[in-house]
Amino acid sequence: MRIQILLATYNGAKYIETQLESLIRQQHNAGDGYEILISDDGSTDGTAEILTEYQERYPSMISVLPSSGKGSAMKNFLYLMECSDGDVIFFCDQDDYWLPDKVSRTVAAFDDMGIPELVFSDAYIADENLKIIEVDDRSLQTYYHGELTLQKLLVQNYIMGCTMAVNRTLLDGALRSSYPGMEMHDWWLDIYAKAFGKVIHIPHKLMKYRQHGDNEVGAKDLNSGKYIRSHLNGRAIRTNCGNLLKQAAGFYNCYGEKMSPEVSRIFTDFIGLRDRNKLSRIYTQIHEGYLKSTPARVIGQLIYM
Repeated sequence: MRIQILLATYNGAKYIETQLESLIRQQHNAGDGYEILISDDGSTDGTAEILTEYQERYPSMISVLPSSGKGSAMKNFLYLMECSDGDVIFFCDQDDYWLPDKVSRTVAAFDDMGIPELVFSDAYIADENLKIIEVDDRSLQTYYHGELTLQKLLVQNYIMGCTMAVNRTLLDGALRSSYPGMEMHDWWLDIYAKAFGKVIHIPHKLMKYRQHGDNEVGAKDLNSGKYIRSHLNGRAIRTNCGNLLKQAAGFYNCYGEKMSPEVSRIFTDFIGLRDRNKLSRIYTQIHEGYLKSTPARVIGQLIYM
């Protein structure tokens, strides 16, 4: 089995060596066929030079692609996905820290390589110096109640890309020349796994997710006053809900023909919400479970969808 870690970098010189060392240590448990595939997005802070140094030190393990110049983490990861040829593919941010058994425990959780599978774990929240921050997991965007359904994934991204891996079957099925309405690459893959295969959760924290001022996407505290106020802002919520519908519609246009009748119904009911009257929209969202994770988010969604 060939294991491949996709690492997207941009101006990450401050943290990249710590992360690379944590990835290199994974090989002890991961075995042969272990590769770190890196794409730098035009860094100007010395990141590229660090990557070159590591590639020279570990030529059989680290491959650095030509600078992509994609302009965002999402586009950089999409580029890496297109270049990937692994059997199990991980997604990695430049500023985190993986515990030594993250790769081996994740790979062991896959149980059917013939169907699209996505495996994800939990993560510690850490400060800039990787000191663990004690937080209530229920306050985080990744927390969900009960089963992680397709309906839930259509309205909220519960799985951080840095905690997940997918198999070759999933990635081959999901790859397209374009992704209309895509919000984030990891969210798109989450939805694909739930629509056509299986999502497997490892209920253990296998990495440290570093919080600092430069994160492109951070671990959000959904109970903070600032966050609640932002999700009772009508204009912002209406735009957000519109983006959710666009992503679902784009996804359906890409893969609708191969969906089961039930999955197709879930998508078409969701995409058609704004064609219904207000009471019908509210009823459908509640009855079908197209709901976000906290009361403030649900209220905003029901009012402005």
